[in-house]
Amino acid sequence: MNEIIEFLTLYKMESIILSFGIIILAFVITHWQEVKFWWLNLLYNLPIIGNVSGLAKDIEGFDENHKWFYSEERLCRDYYNFYEKVDKDSESFDEAKAYLHSVGELGRKPTPTFIWVMIFVLVIVEAFGFAYVLAGFTIPGASEATQQKGAVGVAAMLAILLVWLTHMTGQELHKNTLIQKIRRWYKNDNAGGTNWRDLKPDDQLISIDNTFDDEKSPNYIRMLNRVDANDKVKTTYTKTILTLIFIFAVAIGATYIRHQVLTQEIASSHESAMNIFNDDASPFGGADSGAEDDIASLFGDTATDNAEDDLSSLFGEDVSKETQTSANDKESIEDETNRKGGEATFVILGLMFVFIQILGIFFGMHWDFAGRESKEAFECLKGFSTKKAFLAYYERAKTHIARVAQRQLQKLQHKMNIINDNSGTDAETTAILRNNKDRTFKQYLTFEDR
Repeated sequence: MNEIIEFLTLYKMESIILSFGIIILAFVITHWQEVKFWWLNLLYNLPIIGNVSGLAKDIEGFDENHKWFYSEERLCRDYYNFYEKVDKDSESFDEAKAYLHSVGELGRKPTPTFIWVMIFVLVIVEAFGFAYVLAGFTIPGASEATQQKGAVGVAAMLAILLVWLTHMTGQELHKNTLIQKIRRWYKNDNAGGTNWRDLKPDDQLISIDNTFDDEKSPNYIRMLNRVDANDKVKTTYTKTILTLIFIFAVAIGATYIRHQVLTQEIASSHESAMNIFNDDASPFGGADSGAEDDIASLFGDTATDNAEDDLSSLFGEDVSKETQTSANDKESIEDETNRKGGEATFVILGLMFVFIQILGIFFGMHWDFAGRESKEAFECLKGFSTKKAFLAYYERAKTHIARVAQRQLQKLQHKMNIINDNSGTDAETTAILRNNKDRTFKQYLTFEDR
């Protein structure tokens, strides 16, 4: 953990930017429609290069059927794509609720924003943990900075891939629970051999709009009509098996690499200690050859031998060997302690990694949907349990989009009149441009809905 903290401290700015980007990404995922509408308004409001400025230049294209300019229709159509998604009535409420009830997912919700943020935070921690382990092995021979950047890239790819796999595995397991329920109900319903029929969906494709068309079918058939099952209507565990294999492969591989790094660090520290000991072991402070040459030149070769004998008689001839043996024994005990502690830490880190992946699978099982249009049905309901609250919400949403669209349409028509006045066109076009009181977004809805 200390290594990860040091890594984050070293790349503080990169970590902050990545974390901020992850939070924004989680918000975009969970509020996609709102983000798309905001982006549409931005594109239309940009000065000079915005959509309003671009469409205003087309004052010649005219739809004779509707008596609208093509640029006006284009703008209204862009906003109508959002308006129709919130154009809901009491029947829409009943259809969405009935669809979720039939598929057995009434009460389920998509993955919340805070869960996505937590998942991505865990991904960041995983990525930096992997990066620290892989730093010396990703690009052999490269500089340390290049190796660290390469390790971050590989680690981030692994972490994101694991998030995707675990989430898909959770969804597969949730879908399997629905299929198991279908088979159990089918078996119980036909246990006596009466009312026997093949376990297969109806020929008619069931969606939210026609969800009441299979009311007379058994509950398990209604559920099967809304779930994509195989021809045998049996559970499948392909994604689960592949994900588990990948998880354990990464866990074992990371543990093995950590072990190799620890062994390398122990060997390096042992080698450094031996070098220091050898440098300090000389009786003349590391200049033993020069000192011996000086003695030999002054007193002859015998003097050197006598000096060594004197030192041996003074300190004991085995003092250096005993000191080195004691240091080696101390180092071996220390190495063994470090190795055992490191291996225990690696086991804990491996278990934590596996647990994080299991947590991702659990999130996939607990949130999101298996029905073909369950997500659309939930987004339609918006979590409202009463029809009154449902209708009030969508009335406000429709009013808001219609007002924004009308403001943009008025801006477009104003710019078109300015361009027409500056360039000059025929009298008929000028009259049509100025007489725009009937070309409103509300009027556009009347012939768009027909």
